[in-house]
Amino acid sequence: MPAGVRNPRLGRLRRHPVLSLTVALLVLAGVVFGGAWGYRVLFPPALPCGSGMTAAGSPLACVGVNLDSTSFTKDEPARMRKLEETIRTANEAVEGNSTSVVLMLNFSPVEDVDTLTYDSLYHNIEGAIAAVWRANNTAAYGSTPGVKLYLANMGSQYASWQETVARVKKYAASEHISAVIGLGQSTEQTRQAAAALSSQLHLPVIGSTVTGNSMNLDPSDPTGKRPIPDMFRVSPTNSDSVIAANQYVSGLRPEVTSLAVVADSVADDDYTATLAAEAKTRFQAPDRTVTVLPYTSPRSLPSGAGRQDYLIQQFNLMHANLCQAAPSVVYFAGRGRDLGAFVQNWVQGAPCGIPQLRILVGDDASEAIRDDAVLKGVASGRVTVAYTALASPDEWGTECPGSDAKRNYDQFWSAFTGRPDPCTKQPLATTQAGAAPLAFDPADLASGQAMLTHDAAVAAISAARHDEAGLKNPGLETGILHQFYCAQMLPGASGWLSFGADGNPVGKPAPIVQFNPDGTTKTITLTWPSSAPNLSLPQRGGTGAPGC
Repeated sequence: MPAGVRNPRLGRLRRHPVLSLTVALLVLAGVVFGGAWGYRVLFPPALPCGSGMTAAGSPLACVGVNLDSTSFTKDEPARMRKLEETIRTANEAVEGNSTSVVLMLNFSPVEDVDTLTYDSLYHNIEGAIAAVWRANNTAAYGSTPGVKLYLANMGSQYASWQETVARVKKYAASEHISAVIGLGQSTEQTRQAAAALSSQLHLPVIGSTVTGNSMNLDPSDPTGKRPIPDMFRVSPTNSDSVIAANQYVSGLRPEVTSLAVVADSVADDDYTATLAAEAKTRFQAPDRTVTVLPYTSPRSLPSGAGRQDYLIQQFNLMHANLCQAAPSVVYFAGRGRDLGAFVQNWVQGAPCGIPQLRILVGDDASEAIRDDAVLKGVASGRVTVAYTALASPDEWGTECPGSDAKRNYDQFWSAFTGRPDPCTKQPLATTQAGAAPLAFDPADLASGQAMLTHDAAVAAISAARHDEAGLKNPGLETGILHQFYCAQMLPGASGWLSFGADGNPVGKPAPIVQFNPDGTTKTITLTWPSSAPNLSLPQRGGTGAPGC
């Protein structure tokens, strides 16, 4: 354009101020949004999170409700991704009215910081998937509505529980969430999460492996006695676990005259605190000396700081006092992830006239089933290791057809593995033509965690299906769960499911399980800490179930 000649378009813009303003705003919007888009392209987020989640913690992890079954961490294990894809496929197949169950755990454990592993998470997820598969494809737990499963991550050490509870609250109505199951370990954070879900949403919360005695007590209650009204659990409490351990110890021959309790005194861990407190009193017996040897596990360590090295220092100093006590049995009241450091120190420490140390552990020992230090210790012959399991795949024996409890387990086993029933040799009948079977490894049942998470999901699903109104008001399902009692027990993999007035299970067994040096386990006896054996539904005119 020649110099001194005006652009006619600019002239029109000057004569029309509204048009001028519109153009200016469009230009500005282009700059802003184009810049934002360009920024995201040039500087992508450190960890993109799927719908329902946000990045938090160090190292970063996606926390919240995983609505799209995407990754929780940047370098998530392939097996975890495969399970998430399995959940996504199953959820997409659910049509029409549906209800959703949320499995809430720490799905981004950090090595040497958290006392749980991905291996235990896999088993929990598989158990929940098996329960939902049975609900959607068999007649075991009714037929409608369809059931979806979501995973919700509270992050390392459950530090992001508040954000996760807020996300459950946000999506409770749109996703028809009827219950939260799992919770994971008995810590103050998980107890706060359970209380918040109850008070804010009145959602049933069903713990699968939550055993700490105080875990169902409202943390805001100054008396420390008020229960969380919507909380239930399918696993025995620590009191029951120690009662079972004492039943086992009292039956050993020669008689146990000296017992040592190795007790973790770390703060804010309800599991270790209540386990140690119960052990200090319940193992007391005439002609038996009980010695308490305390240690303190780290409350927090930076990744890579070496939790085992931290503990070996303490167990090394404890060694002489343990030798002095010369116990027939050591009851290890600590986390299973810490058992390896204790065993390694004993085996490699100075000998003191005890040819073999018999170690008995609480249920968290399931985290140590494949711990190299523990297995080497067992193989050396210097120690034997057994624990009070919450469930065990061989607790019902192998006799066919066996008890009603065993037949319940066999149906679960068939669904979990996709194989024929071990007694009838028949494939599992499905209600949906062409339903693809699951194919999980039977070895994944060794810890019992898949069985318990399955049972927690079964209770949640059964409550939702017995109460159609619960799809609009899930709080009503708490009342339904309280009706699963006595003659109305639910068939579970870990035993019949029956809840007392406090939400704790009634009539559950506690298997005593022994470690083998090859990483396998074996149930050596089945104890009933709070009842007579509970193997069948009560019969008219016969013996009733516990509490009837």
